[in-house]
Amino acid sequence: MTPTDDAHAPARTTAPADPLGDHAARTAPPAVRTRRYSPLLDVLRIVAVIGVVTVHVIADHLATEAAVPIHVLRSLLATTVPAFIMISGALNLAPAAMRHGSGRFLGRRLRRLLPATVVWTAFYLLIMNIWLPAEEPDPRQEVLDLITADTYPHLYFLPLIIGLTVITPVIATYVGDSARRAWTTGAVAAGWALAVMAVPPLTEGLLGEAVVPLQLGALTYFLPFIGYYVLGRAAWAAPVGRRGALALLLAAVPVLTALTVWAYLSRVTDAPPGQVLLPTYVSPFVMLLSLALVIALMGLGKSWRVGTQAEGVLRTLGDATFGVFLVHFAILIPLRGLGFPETSVLAVLALIAVVTTVSFAIALLGKRVPGLREIL
Repeated sequence: MTPTDDAHAPARTTAPADPLGDHAARTAPPAVRTRRYSPLLDVLRIVAVIGVVTVHVIADHLATEAAVPIHVLRSLLATTVPAFIMISGALNLAPAAMRHGSGRFLGRRLRRLLPATVVWTAFYLLIMNIWLPAEEPDPRQEVLDLITADTYPHLYFLPLIIGLTVITPVIATYVGDSARRAWTTGAVAAGWALAVMAVPPLTEGLLGEAVVPLQLGALTYFLPFIGYYVLGRAAWAAPVGRRGALALLLAAVPVLTALTVWAYLSRVTDAPPGQVLLPTYVSPFVMLLSLALVIALMGLGKSWRVGTQAEGVLRTLGDATFGVFLVHFAILIPLRGLGFPETSVLAVLALIAVVTTVSFAIALLGKRVPGLREIL
């Protein structure tokens, strides 16, 4: 979903040609080697963005009394945004991403992220929040929402990924090509995030007053997600073995999914201090579930290869996921306003399919239009 253009591999499945020549390509340091295309990352991005659309479509249909299978789906869908962040870390923190220097790295990514952030924030603020709703807008609240990255349900991701992008050269310099350092740094950052985000519900429940050590907003939203970002690099640079991956996928993932379902259904998580377990992207069960799932899939699928035709399709769809993420609410809300039926499971599935298809169509067509391609 996030722009990772030059960090991705070239469009070929055979050993890549290198301008330094065959001998130089074999002996060049890791930081300047060109990597082979890995279809798994694009498949994960495509599945994850469909999951994001599904989350936002079914959000109005979820209730505590809903069937357990629905909550299982809800729990697995909670891993979609962490998956995007881990994929971004896997690519952006690779030495090859900095092969032309941090200035060029930041320039390429920010030239895509910043215009998209400005344009889509303005669109959702002015059109979706102010023009379409019947109620009178509150300018003060709109400004506060901008500061807290709460303008629209999905737009927090833009300052989040911008923040991670800006600090990428610093992290990459420290981690380098050391997988061990990536694993250690990522684990420490993830543990820090869990501790910091647990403080408000724990202090409110135990002391009667919430202490908020980290106020999330447009300039700080990325901080609790550094662990995901660095662990994505660790899991891709030094993937777990097949046995470890299967253990995570067949044992850890089901157990953590069950615990996440319990957290959704349990009365314990209704109020502090039990709310510390309420599933969010930086809560214990969701974080562990996301890490276990993505680390397992990376361990099992990194060596997977596809043919040239399949590679072209996956690359195209994978690159379109950023645009799908940005536009899907602009499709979903008008469809609901027009009375799209959601009275049955099949109708809800149809809505998911329509929103996903139209969003991909807009993103893919927009890539061909100058001006639009810069914000999609």
